[in-house]
Amino acid sequence: MRIQSSLMTQSRFRDRMLFSFLTIIVLPVVILGILGPVLYSREVASLSARHTRELVERVTLELESTIDDRVKLMNLLLESRDIKHFFQGDSGDDVIQGMDQLFASVASSHLEVSGLLALRQDDRHFSRELTRILRDPLIDEDWYHEATMSDSQFLLSTRPIGRNLRYESGTEPDEIVSLIRTVQEGNQVLGVLLLDIHLEYLAELLQGTQDSSAQDSGFFCILDQRDNVVYSPENPVVYRINPSWFVKSDQIIEREIQGQGYRFIFSESSYTGWKTVGVYDLEDALGPVRFVQWLAFVIASLTLALSFGVSMVYTSAISKPIIRLRSVMERVGEGNLKVRYEGKSRDEIDELGEGFNAMLVRIEGLLELVYQEQQSKREAELRIMQQQIKPHFLYNTLDTILWMAEENQSEQIVDLVTALTKLFRIALSQGAEEVRLKEELEHVQSYLIIQKTRYEDQFDYTLDCSEDLHHFRVQKMILQPLVENALYHGIKEKGASGQIDVQIRRVPQGISLVVEDDGVGIPVDSLTLIRQGLHQFDHKNDRTAFALYNVNDRIRLTYGADYGLTIDSHPGKGTRVEIIHPIDFVEGGE
Repeated sequence: MRIQSSLMTQSRFRDRMLFSFLTIIVLPVVILGILGPVLYSREVASLSARHTRELVERVTLELESTIDDRVKLMNLLLESRDIKHFFQGDSGDDVIQGMDQLFASVASSHLEVSGLLALRQDDRHFSRELTRILRDPLIDEDWYHEATMSDSQFLLSTRPIGRNLRYESGTEPDEIVSLIRTVQEGNQVLGVLLLDIHLEYLAELLQGTQDSSAQDSGFFCILDQRDNVVYSPENPVVYRINPSWFVKSDQIIEREIQGQGYRFIFSESSYTGWKTVGVYDLEDALGPVRFVQWLAFVIASLTLALSFGVSMVYTSAISKPIIRLRSVMERVGEGNLKVRYEGKSRDEIDELGEGFNAMLVRIEGLLELVYQEQQSKREAELRIMQQQIKPHFLYNTLDTILWMAEENQSEQIVDLVTALTKLFRIALSQGAEEVRLKEELEHVQSYLIIQKTRYEDQFDYTLDCSEDLHHFRVQKMILQPLVENALYHGIKEKGASGQIDVQIRRVPQGISLVVEDDGVGIPVDSLTLIRQGLHQFDHKNDRTAFALYNVNDRIRLTYGADYGLTIDSHPGKGTRVEIIHPIDFVEGGE
């Protein structure tokens, strides 16, 4: 304490302030940097284990439900008249024919069922897909004796290799799970009903149950009552699992296999006797914790370094003018170019501030120049848009008129020429940048009439706008480029008949102009890039959405960032583009 007191009284004020400031900062940062990751790691480990256990239990329930459904199916089969007669000793043609139809019906409606076998106590049997390999009696096989001697409702036999049965389709025994049901009348055993399930069906069931939040290296495996593997993915870890680990299902087992740590969580089904084992790589489970620990260390280091730097600044004689200058710079960074640095002395910091003020004046001049250049650029782009009635479009239209003339379709020729005339007249508009909404609608309708004549039944369209909006003035040629995009990039790419709808409504912000199609839509990646491009003016020669950018830029430059385009699209379903346009420009006022 005396040493600290001496340090605080005999050192310079700058050093004392620096020491106090660093003490206040360092202690909380160090404490939080150590305790935070420790507490977080424990919580993450607990949540990870809980989540894994829930997944394992869910898989177990799904497997129990699957086996129970097949047991119910077998019970239902045993209720049929023909199967009852068969087990009672009747092997007549009508009984066999009925059983064949019943087994065929099960096979067609339950694709997971690979085969069915009805085996009587006298070794007479009827099956579908299954045939006996040798003449040895089937009733002498171990699986038959085990099923008839068991007190359980059914017997599960996994990968029944070695039984005297084979599949005509070539299915191997290690690709199936057998479900065997004893058939009794009173206390007398009449035989068994055997149903084989494709192991691939259980694999798909497990893959569908494990959600996307599970680690990439994690997997499920299933062990039967004898700890034989029922199912597992191709993974070398499976063959190094020791079944003796799985004693209490509430345990979390962690073992090292080939130098790699793994976590095992399992659940044992009282219904099937199977164990569902979830296996996860500890590196994956602890990955987020270690990232947080690393992040905490980096943040703590940066915080300490920043604290030391800020302390030095605050304890320096020039701290106040620097802070004032920094404040000015921050406000300039927020977009306020009218702010100026006001010095109270004539030192180097004030000279720097005056130079900064002079730089702001030059920047304002440059921004004004850039704004004028942007305006000129948008006017040039508007002229380009007005020239979007390309030579090939005019050629195609004239070619359409030609073949219509050859077909003597005089009325259609008049309509088409009238539409083409309106298209050129409204596109030019004597150089005006704004036109009435009515004229903009006539322009886009003329374009659609021409395209409808060319493409006939490839698309239909609607124009929906109330007449009380016709006198509003809007930017010229903002609808036709969007309709052209909808036709060429939406409907034509679809390869089938489509629909283009133009809808105009009054909204609180002004006027909403919507162009919607049911074409192919826009891929997600391209849609993201287009939406980003709508919020900036420099598109770096990106011509993929030139029409959208042009319309959006002209509206935003004229009316501000609150107006412009929004776009929504779903691949395979269509695209919706909406323009929000102000209502300040009204013929005769409003």
